Amino acid sequence: MAYSSAAVLTHLGGRDYKLEITETEAGAATEATINGLPTKGRVTNQMCTKTAGSASTVAPILVTTAGSSAAVFTVCQATAASDQSNSFSPAQKYEVSNGTLYHRTVCDSGADNAVTTVYYIQAGW
Repeated sequence: MAYSSAAVLTHLGGRDYKLEITETEAGAATEATINGLPTKGRVTNQMCTKTAGSASTVAPILVTTAGSSAAVFTVCQATAASDQSNSFSPAQKYEVSNGTLYHRTVCDSGADNAVTTVYYIQAGW
């Protein structure tokens, strides 16, 4: 099988959004394109869970340019883990002209991983 991702952006009311990304066949460099986001925002929370596959750990990042290693933010833990749950204080700001960000799970091994990642985002700064 080939890498596959689906992203669902849900408006929770006011400035608040929930972005849920599901991936299959995720590996170290696979990348999901996320469209329809506010052009300016703050990421307040990130949760990532590996539900199947050979990877031991994940270290998800969100970037403003496809294929970039210059992350908007990275996991705020000393080491990667099989599950991540991070609250950012202060919230991590981003700004893009087209409402598109790119997500990579960064699995430590294999290309057979099923992963679900959730970001909570507030529009504007």
